[in-house]
Amino acid sequence: MKKILRIFAILFHIILFAALALFVLYSRFRPISYTPAAFTETNALLDNPFCGFFHLNGYLLSEDPPENMALRCRQDIYSNRRHLMMAQINLKNYAHSDISETALQQLDSILSEISLSKKQVILRFLYDWDGKALETEPAELSQVVRHMDQVAAIVNQYADSVLVIQSTFTGNCGEMTQTRFGSHEHNRYLMTHLSQVIDPAIFLAVRTPSHLRGVTQSKSPIGEENAFDGTLSSRLGLFNDGMLGSVYDLGTYDDTSFADSAVPEEKGTREEEIAFQEYLCQYVPNGGEAVLDNPYNDFENAVIDLRRMHVSYLNRDHDAEVLEKWKAATYEGDGCFQGMNGLDYIEAHLGYRFTITKTELSYDAMKSDCASLTITIQNTGFAPSYRNFDAKISLLASSSGVLISLPAQMDVRTIKAGQEASFTFPLAVRSLPEDSYEMSFGLTDPYTGQPIQFANAATKQNGQVPLGTLTLPATSKGAAYGIFLETLLAYFDLDS
Repeated sequence: MKKILRIFAILFHIILFAALALFVLYSRFRPISYTPAAFTETNALLDNPFCGFFHLNGYLLSEDPPENMALRCRQDIYSNRRHLMMAQINLKNYAHSDISETALQQLDSILSEISLSKKQVILRFLYDWDGKALETEPAELSQVVRHMDQVAAIVNQYADSVLVIQSTFTGNCGEMTQTRFGSHEHNRYLMTHLSQVIDPAIFLAVRTPSHLRGVTQSKSPIGEENAFDGTLSSRLGLFNDGMLGSVYDLGTYDDTSFADSAVPEEKGTREEEIAFQEYLCQYVPNGGEAVLDNPYNDFENAVIDLRRMHVSYLNRDHDAEVLEKWKAATYEGDGCFQGMNGLDYIEAHLGYRFTITKTELSYDAMKSDCASLTITIQNTGFAPSYRNFDAKISLLASSSGVLISLPAQMDVRTIKAGQEASFTFPLAVRSLPEDSYEMSFGLTDPYTGQPIQFANAATKQNGQVPLGTLTLPATSKGAAYGIFLETLLAYFDLDS
């Protein structure tokens, strides 16, 4: 009898272990289903920060009351519907002295108005608007350096609103030409000093690729391994106010190759220099103005070069003849832009243009409490975003109407122009109530608070892009508890 009882006891413990194992497995079981949304690109003109067409405004610092300058800047801002602007700050009144406290207050009032309006600004400090820099800029290099120190103390307070500071303050119209400080040694010294006093979040720019190589002392453009690390090389971009103006972009390029030269600042041919920009400007911004109607800025040719140079911003007022030529042209390629006028096509592609193309969700209930949501984003713009944005995944419960917002860690700066990138986020599905959820994704600029507009046709008014539907059906965990209790009862019955 004892032997039989021992056998029954062994069998019971086997059954008990199996029931407990079943209970554990069943308690881990969480069936889910995911149906991705359909994704298509629209040809809408997006209104996103830190890229696009800009209007130029010039401000001459003086001894006038700062409030007058603030009023004028406010008027410029209100008359400009575009979020991106260029402010050229003329310092010629102080070429032979420090900038006065009143003039510095004027500068502060300009940047304060821009920041309050949540505009974004391209800054250029200069001493000349009339092609007479030799007459208006300081006689000593030390005075330029002193001015850099003075304005930096103001500019750094508004780093969130400043995309880039162009030039070394020198040359005709601040373009680093026709200046007593135009040697590569001068440029390297001035730009190095500027990088040391200006907030690392602000990009800097020089007029030509030759200038840039002269500053960095390298023939190779910055690569992905050093991008956005705050060094001078990782911050130094380009501005081209002779863009598409001739085969040489009005002195930007040369007719001889730099391939065999040991001198970094040697100018190269148009093809060499555009190839250089094609790599460099995936990491630092490039922009300027298109000038002088000629075959190089015919719409079809312009699009090819603007895309290769990764242009983020262009002057909307100059050159009017070129802009009108683009407006009269028609995009004849395939896709949603077919038939669009050339000016709108270029505006739609200046800077970054994000489209979600695919989502996937994977989940192993036995191994993890989290599912993995992968979102693939394509950038069809001419350039990447050089600013990072805050990302958020939202889940709207169909039954309860509860909205769950989850911050998502990603770096949108890695979505290169003309490419796509995939980002995977953990999704704690086990902690979600049983329901059906409409999922969406959005980006927000932390400076403006503005939602980043996607080019997806289904994008909501708040900038969120529908991703798909996640369903967590009700699970009968009571069955697992029942198995466990029945096994216990059988044990007690057996002992009795």
